[in-house]
Amino acid sequence: MTILVLETLGGLGLFLLAMSMLTDGLKAMAGTGLRNMLKKGTRSNLRGASLGALITAIVQSSSAVTVATIGFVNAGILAMPQALSIVFGANLGTTMTGWLVSLTGFDFRIEALALPLVALGTAFHMLAGRSRFQGLGTALIGFGLFFLGLSILKDSFAGFGSQLDLAAFGSGDVRGIVIMLGIGFAVTAITQSSSASIALIITAASQGALSLPVAAAAIIGANLGTTSTAFLASIGATSAARRVAAGHIVFNGITASLALAILPLLILMVRHAGDFLGLEESAAATLALFHSFFNLLGIIVLLPFTNRIARFLNRFFKTAEDDVSRPKYLDNTLISMPVLALDALYQEVSRMHLLAAKLALAAFTPGSQKPAGIVGMAHAVTTLGDNISYYTTEISTNSMSRASALEFPLVLRTTRYLAETANLAPSASQLQHFMDELGDPHAKMALRTVLQSGHFCVSLSAQKAVSDPLELDQALSRFQGDYAAAKSALLISGSNRTIDIAKLDLLLNDLRQMRRMVEQITKAARTLRDMLARASAQSQDHGKEPKNAGTTPDGTRELSPMPASGLTPK
Repeated sequence: MTILVLETLGGLGLFLLAMSMLTDGLKAMAGTGLRNMLKKGTRSNLRGASLGALITAIVQSSSAVTVATIGFVNAGILAMPQALSIVFGANLGTTMTGWLVSLTGFDFRIEALALPLVALGTAFHMLAGRSRFQGLGTALIGFGLFFLGLSILKDSFAGFGSQLDLAAFGSGDVRGIVIMLGIGFAVTAITQSSSASIALIITAASQGALSLPVAAAAIIGANLGTTSTAFLASIGATSAARRVAAGHIVFNGITASLALAILPLLILMVRHAGDFLGLEESAAATLALFHSFFNLLGIIVLLPFTNRIARFLNRFFKTAEDDVSRPKYLDNTLISMPVLALDALYQEVSRMHLLAAKLALAAFTPGSQKPAGIVGMAHAVTTLGDNISYYTTEISTNSMSRASALEFPLVLRTTRYLAETANLAPSASQLQHFMDELGDPHAKMALRTVLQSGHFCVSLSAQKAVSDPLELDQALSRFQGDYAAAKSALLISGSNRTIDIAKLDLLLNDLRQMRRMVEQITKAARTLRDMLARASAQSQDHGKEPKNAGTTPDGTRELSPMPASGLTPK
């Protein structure tokens, strides 16, 4: 019995390794294809669910598809209903593992197929020069190990069937169903892979170790157990990620409850479908059909309510970062009116500029925000930038003058400057901590000086970039000189061994990040100043009040000149 347990654990470990390699290899082969497919194929909830099922069946990982979906929600590329439809479909796509297990069959030597696949995959992985072909090699190795793990599981469960008294699990009574439901959930929660638990259940049933009703209950439990993965993935994640994870939990919970409520009817329907398809003598294929059947039933029941579920989930997990990352001036109804859309973009980029400047100033000010707060705000600002960029690319400039059309690339450029400013802020914030630990007084003074001039430069970018560009240029030049002096002082300190070399590398890296952050926010201020000046001049040429000066029609925002008090958006 001990040997059988060890063989089972070894087969399960090999199976998990195989699924990981298979997923990584296929994702490497796909490149940006996964992103493009998700972006273009979700024009309706039905298409989104179909696409989610297809991609998951190919990639063999609902987790990979869900993570990609969460990323596109954060970037504003996918709305919540679209994301939920993909996640719903991913639950159906992951049933492909059961079909792989069942359709490979148990009547031939699996090793005869597995070992050549491993050999071929290894050759591709080692000899291929391009990453996509290396990904193909990894995927082939994963397929080979998949079959080897399946072979080990088959042999071990054949031994279990002859040595275990399975009467404890019942033959389909309530007690046996509840026990197997819990076992399926537990195995999935422990292994963090529904594919592995489904393979275990189907293999056990094919060897006569489990009857069809209790095996079906175990599959429902395994399907429900994937919610633990979603729950773990949502810990510490963004609010959008938590909403998508919650939608996954809602779908699986309702689907499992529905399947358990009509389990006898479902088994009867699957048996009739199996007879029609010629699967009456294959427990593995029948269970694979059951797994697909009740997930499809969940999609049929819940997909029409996707929009309502999304609206319900949007009420929860709200954070301050959500308010930052959500555009306030971009209206989809303006996309067909490029001139008005350009005015909205000016306002949104101005808002992003103030937020990025506030974040950069926080990086210079010790204790103003916790490191986690700076990281969270940085993510929110970059997400806002993604939203602005996506909105910009949706606007058709065919009906605009050439001069106006050329403003859109400048909007994208400014957005990129600001997004990079936000991305660099967490690293730049570490400099203050390192400075306090420096033992060399000269290096410490040089670092303090460059931090002060960098803070002044960023503050000037936020407050006076529109009205006084010459002062900003002078401040940037002074900062760059202070940066060179601080770098030289740190290198001298390292050569004198008054600072540890490993710490010196970290200091120099953070110093470079800080310099880059200041330069990017300055570039953004210059570009934004020029855009707003041209917009103001064009409005005056038409004899109108400048749209980008003063306040908006509701009096809530002032864009030009940029006020000092604007660092804290209302």
